[in-house]
Amino acid sequence: MKKNIVLLSLSTILALGANADTFGFELGGAYWGAETSGDFRYKGDKIDLDRDLGYKDFNTNFVWATFEHPIPIIPNLKIQHTQLDENSSKNSSFVFDNKAYTGAINSTLKLNQTDFIFYYELLDNWVNFDFGLNAKYIDASTQVNSTTQIASSKDLNYVIPMVYAKAKFDLPFSGLSLETDVSYITYDSNTFYDLKGGLSYETSFGLGATVGYRTQKIELDDVSDVYSDIQVKGAYAGLFYHF
Repeated sequence: MKKNIVLLSLSTILALGANADTFGFELGGAYWGAETSGDFRYKGDKIDLDRDLGYKDFNTNFVWATFEHPIPIIPNLKIQHTQLDENSSKNSSFVFDNKAYTGAINSTLKLNQTDFIFYYELLDNWVNFDFGLNAKYIDASTQVNSTTQIASSKDLNYVIPMVYAKAKFDLPFSGLSLETDVSYITYDSNTFYDLKGGLSYETSFGLGATVGYRTQKIELDDVSDVYSDIQVKGAYAGLFYHF
């Protein structure tokens, strides 16, 4: 099913084959007041991120760079990196990696992501619409240890192909725009999505600001013995320069 989704997306992109009519470049970064919820399991109990490990706020940031060009067929490129890397300590009790942990448990949780988004600009006026593929590289790991048990960890490093779409609506004579973008895929009871929506303001010389809300879901069903149902969501605010 995953292959069918990718092939269908590629066929659609090549058939539509539209691009920006000028060269453009954008750099930006945003603070993300993210909050985690959900659980995961690896060779043991279902572990709740908040109740068992003490994770809730995941305040962090993400940065991006976008390059657009007028060359037909060749897609535009956006690279975005999101840093999600925290540690916590909490009194708890559970089984992880076939080992029983109890008492004061220290843990680290990493869900770092780098998106390589290849897209075509299908509409480019007061309504902008982009469509393409996102090769999302997830660098994920978790480690737990306690005074009564040696540390154990699990790493997951995957490139996940996702369908990508973005819509932007410019509000006349204001410099303001409404925009939303989404990366999504589901296959074999696994679901990933990354959704943003918000309001941007860009000055006549290219400097701009953006505010909005971002939410992610990472649902795994027996991927390298890992099961998860994790959501990361919260408001963001950032600056960008477009030239």
